[in-house]
Parts: sequence; C-alpha cells; structure tokens
Amino acid sequence: MITLQASGDWTREPVTELIFGHFIEAGFGRQVNGMWSEMLYNRAFRQVPPYYYATWEWLGLTQEHYNSAAPFWHSGYEEHDWEPIGSPELTHTVGTHTFKGRTSLIVANGQAGQTCGLRQAGIHLQEGREYRLSLFAGHRGHISEAGLNGFGDTIHTDAVYPLRVSVGDQVFTAELTTVCAQYDWTFTARRTEIATLSLEFDWEGGLVLAWSSMMPTDNLDGWRRDVVENLRQVAPAVVRFPGGCFVSFYDWESSIGDRNTREPMPSFYWGGLEDNDVGLDEFLSLSRLVGFAPQICFNMMSSTPFKARQLVEYLNAPADVGMGRLRRLNGHTKPYGVRLFEMDNEPGRKWTAKQYAQQCVAFAEEMRLADPGIQLMFAAYNYAPETLGAMLEIAGEHIDYVIYRQGAPEFVEKVLPVIRDYNQRHGTRVKLVNTEWLASCASIEPFENPEMPTDFRWHAEITNDYSRILSTFQVGWNYALNAAHRLMDYMSYGGEFYLANFNNMCNTWGQNVIEASKDGCFLSCAGQVFAFFRRHFVPCFARATETGDVRIRAQLTRGEDGRERLYIVNHGGEACTVRLPEGNWAFVEGLCAPQRISQATETQNPVQPCYVEARNGEVVLPPLCLVYGERQD
Repeated sequence: MITLQASGDWTREPVTELIFGHFIEAGFGRQVNGMWSEMLYNRAFRQVPPYYYATWEWLGLTQEHYNSAAPFWHSGYEEHDWEPIGSPELTHTVGTHTFKGRTSLIVANGQAGQTCGLRQAGIHLQEGREYRLSLFAGHRGHISEAGLNGFGDTIHTDAVYPLRVSVGDQVFTAELTTVCAQYDWTFTARRTEIATLSLEFDWEGGLVLAWSSMMPTDNLDGWRRDVVENLRQVAPAVVRFPGGCFVSFYDWESSIGDRNTREPMPSFYWGGLEDNDVGLDEFLSLSRLVGFAPQICFNMMSSTPFKARQLVEYLNAPADVGMGRLRRLNGHTKPYGVRLFEMDNEPGRKWTAKQYAQQCVAFAEEMRLADPGIQLMFAAYNYAPETLGAMLEIAGEHIDYVIYRQGAPEFVEKVLPVIRDYNQRHGTRVKLVNTEWLASCASIEPFENPEMPTDFRWHAEITNDYSRILSTFQVGWNYALNAAHRLMDYMSYGGEFYLANFNNMCNTWGQNVIEASKDGCFLSCAGQVFAFFRRHFVPCFARATETGDVRIRAQLTRGEDGRERLYIVNHGGEACTVRLPEGNWAFVEGLCAPQRISQATETQNPVQPCYVEARNGEVVLPPLCLVYGERQD
C-alpha cells in the first residue's frame, strides 16, 4: 500500500488559474491556420519558402516522411498549393496591380481559345453548409509607356473577360474588367466531399490575382466555430501570442488593418509563409470569444523601444490618443487593456545576460510611457541561473516576472530563493513564470511498443523512425499524465509561481491541446487533462504531498473557500491501493486510458471516465489514471 503524506505549511500565496495557460505561435506547426476559418492555402498566390532544416530537425523527419504514416497526421497538415491549368506563364508584379501587400500574380494566356488558369485541391466541403468565396482579380490590360513590370499605366477598356470559378461541380462566373475588383460568391455545398477549386479562362492576356478567400459563413469573427467550442472546454486562463521564434522578426503594424491588404510574413526561423490573417485584433477577438487573458510576446531583437511603446498605445490607449486612434480607425474603439507583455523570445541569440537586462530597462521605460500599468516578463531562461542575481540588479525594478522554462521542483527551488532575496532587499514583488513548457516524454514503465524508449528526450536529429520522434510521445496518454504531474508541481509552488503557458494550443504535429483537421476539431489527450483540471480547479494554497513511490503523484490543496482538494495520478500500469490523508474523501471524477500510447483521433477517443470510491481511508486507483476528490468534513 502507498501512503499519501502531507507535510509542512501551506504555501504563503495562493496559486491561480493562470498556471493553465497556453501558447499560439504564428508561422509554425499549422497552429493559426488550423484554428482560423480560411480554407485556401496561400490565398495571396505567393511563392512559399520551403520549410527550413530546423523544422525537419524538430520533427525528426525528412519531408518524404512527413505524410499520413506519421502518428500525428490528419488533414489539417495537408498543404495543397496552387497548380497551373494548361500552360500559363506565371509572374509576379512589382508596383502595378498590387493590392495585397507588394505584389500580385499574373497568369498569362498566350493563345485565345486555350483554357488555362489555376486550381487548388483539398477543399473539404460539408453537405448543407454555406460558404463564401471571394476573389480580388482583373484583366491586366495593355500597359502604356515603358510597359515593364512596375512601370506604365493600364489602358482601360469597357470589355468584359469571363473567369470561370468552380468548386466541385458548382460554378460561378466572374466578369472581369481592366479595373481589378472584388468578386463574391456564396453557395451551399450539395454533398460532403473533398473538392478542387478551379479558376479558368480562355481569352488571350493576363489574369491578375491579388488575393482569394473561402470561409464557411458560420465562422466567429473569422475563427472556426468548432475550434472556439473546444477551446472553451480547455478553458485557457491566459494565451501567449504570436511567438516563439516567430516574434523576433514580427512587425506588429503589418498585422493590423484590412486582412486583404496585409503583406504575408515569411517565417525566418522555420520556413513557410504566414498568411498574416491573424494579427493583434483577431487574437484579441479570440480572447473575448473564449475568455482568456492575452499575453503579447513582443519583438525586441529587430525592433525598437519606441515601436514597442506604439504597440502598447495601439492596444491600451484611449481612442483619441496616439496609436489608439489607429485602433479606432481599424474598427476597435474600446482599449483592449492588455496587461501581460513578454520581452521577446530566446534573447540569447543576440545579447549577453547583461546586455539583455539593459535592453529590457530601455524598452520598459519607453513602454510604460504609454501605459504605466502593464506587466513585463523578463526572459532569463536563455542564461545560466547563476546570472539571475546580477540581471535582477540591472532590470529588477522594471520588470514583474522572471521567465524560466524549467518547471521541475529541483530547479524551481534553486531560483525562487534568488527572487525572494531580491524582493526582500528592494521591496519588489517579482514572481516566477514559465511561458513555454513541454511535458516529459519519459515513462516509468515500458510502452506497449517496445521500440519506444522509456527515457526519451528530443535529440535534435532526424531519424525518420516514427517510434522515436517527439510527436509520437506527445500525442499519447502517457504524455498527458506527465502534463498532469507537472501541473500539480505548479500548484505546489504557490503564488510565487504565477503563470505557465503549455506549448502548444493547436496542431503542431501532436504537441497541443486541440487538434483541428479540415473536417473537425477535437481535444487531444493532453487537452482532455487540461479540461479536467479546469472543471475542478479553484485558486488554492498547497502543502507538500509525498508518496514515496514513483508511480503516484498527488497534490493536496486548500481553496480560498477553505475546502481541501486532492489530485492523484497513477503512472503505473497496474491498479494501486493508496492510503489517503485523514478525513472523509469523495472522488468526483477520474480519467483513464487503456495504454500509455493511446491516442485521441478524429474517430475515436481512448480517454474514458473512471470512478473510484474511498473506503476506510483508502482508494484503489486504476492503472494510468488521473482522479480528483474533495474532503467532505
């Protein structure tokens, strides 16, 4: 029998729901793309940069192995780019006929009567659902003067040039002119199918394609309705955006305003192209729809303190002050009141510990001119813990939180005393946070697949071995139980540990809480664990809770309402009898799955309810389970 023993004092400050935070990184892992309602890939008709080696190294796969055989795969990872119909000449304009960003695509047909154009496969339609297809297009016409790409004026005519637009067997004809314009078509799908969108014409000359879009009309401010519904189950308390690595080149001003005029953003670290449809205003709309606090990670490495100040103004200033006026002109009169700002990502790429701390002072002083009430997060994790004291002496009075990405008790117990000492000497209230954390992939017992190592860690190598890649572990129930274990660790630290963002929210090759395919959205194993905690968690104090057995992790808490609560994970593959702390305990809910490697998919969910009952101060825990109970006396 295993005995739970609670010892020591309750933590000094209560831990809050902000430990149940999440992270959306633009330009990486099909996250934003999977959550957003846009159905077309590369809707601005650009040349998409290839994914860089860093992406394939993170996955552990070459591009040839990135396919439906991978354990994380579903249709949300498919990227069907535009393909030519016939033999058109494809060029991009510079200076003329540019409507979205800096360029448009010219599809030139050199022979009248010959059909040509573009098509895109992989359009998932659902019978009876209404869709809106939009296209900004025109006929290039003849160019006066130099006639070069970027020079000359269009010689306009009254002629009409038909463009046949089809999705499956449904057809719309856009009557183009030499004045580029927006054409809209709303239709209802006749059947559930995977269709092809085609843009076809047979007249001689150039078709200008500036942008396209296709969305179901039941979207919520552009977000997928099923994604919003699933996120409400996960109930993130705070969400970090837009990076990650992506943020260090992020120009926030290019992410606001009319989406159909924004320049797409290349992902400089990972490769690929971010459509830039989800910017600050769209993210804050999701914050309102789901109910989480926004956490903005901002660019320092390729930006300036003044631009960061303008960012704060755009988000928080009154509608008649500075960039607040621009926010109003973009249709958002009321200030957002964003409080949490993270000071770039992995700053060790550019600065030493001392240099980064000095940069943070400069940015903090300028940003607080726009709003003195903002709270700033200081990225200390890129530097040795021994440097923290010196970094705080430089920047401590200008920041509110210190970020480390290690969440294990032995590490937290090493850095918290440094922060406490600084606070005591300076009268500050700096706290510890973790804005990007992964659960452990390790298992105390072998996996059902004996090829999977029990002590797996990411090794920065491409193996093409699906049994030894990060994603294989992260989609499974064992990983979800390890996430529950870490969340209980976060509770045990009390309010001195203020906030944590799980990495990531959506898709990202199985590293997520929700999966968004092109046909639906569902909670991953880890997502079901987060939803479980959010159903039961209240702000609480915690006591050290020991079991003496690696199979069992337990955490005793006391809510601000005075009620004691108990969370227990059984990591073992067999049932365990556990002796409970003194009192009358009633277990409210439990989750379990049949195997460590069990994975939620679009068609099946292996995570099932399990019910346990305390008898004579003991409880029998099923294998591989998470349970929650409350003390009744």
